[in-house]
Amino acid sequence: MKEDKAFKKEYWPIVVLGGLIQLFALIDILKSHEFKRGNKLIWSALVFVLPPFGALSYYGFGKVRNN
Repeated sequence: MKEDKAFKKEYWPIVVLGGLIQLFALIDILKSHEFKRGNKLIWSALVFVLPPFGALSYYGFGKVRNN
């Protein structure tokens, strides 16, 4: 019997959403000049090393909100 090792179609929306969150976080990090904690290098590395948790932590702990 041959096992199907292809990526299941049900997971693609989750993968795409995670990739978009990372992409938007990296663009936002590169555009930003001030952060609540850390700097561009730390946040960029965190987004690359811990996808998508690095991006979510950036939005939660690093991004300065302009209200």
